[in-house]
Amino acid sequence: MILSCLDPPRNGFHPGPSREILALVAGRGFFAERSRAEVDPSLKQIIPYAVVVSGDEVFVFHRTREGAESRLHEKVSIGVGGHINPGDAPSGDVGGAVERAFERELHEELELESAYRREVVGVLNDDVEPVGQVHLGIVFRVELAGPRARVKEADNLVGGFLPCRAVSGHRDRMESWSRILQEHFWPRDRGA
Repeated sequence: MILSCLDPPRNGFHPGPSREILALVAGRGFFAERSRAEVDPSLKQIIPYAVVVSGDEVFVFHRTREGAESRLHEKVSIGVGGHINPGDAPSGDVGGAVERAFERELHEELELESAYRREVVGVLNDDVEPVGQVHLGIVFRVELAGPRARVKEADNLVGGFLPCRAVSGHRDRMESWSRILQEHFWPRDRGA
């Protein structure tokens, strides 16, 4: 799914109420050819992006060289997500597509072995990096009842829980979205 960006948000993480964010996508979102969207910064592909936490720990991913997106190989991430597909919008329900794509992507990437609750916490934009220039993240915070989750796609990702205060130690290898979120949620001055 694409959101036309005649007036894209400034770079960074923008906390906000989920109703407003999802209403914007429902009102302005549309599907376009992914091959065009991957190279056209006037379009922003909407990516539901999950940060998985349990208490004072966050799930950290390391992307291998086997993943589909070569621009992210060998990067560290504190989030996981993916594209919204037309199948996520039955009967043209663009607004509900974000939620359905979020659940699909979360369960494709992770085996959650604990109950969880989730909420949309904001929007993430990065027009500096090539990947960010054509993507806009809708950030979900996923709170697990216990730190029990594992990566399903072990060829593409390796991961596990780390104390939130230790996340800044991986900053130099983080993909840009993760650096932005790390600085927002767990600033370095509070780091290990």
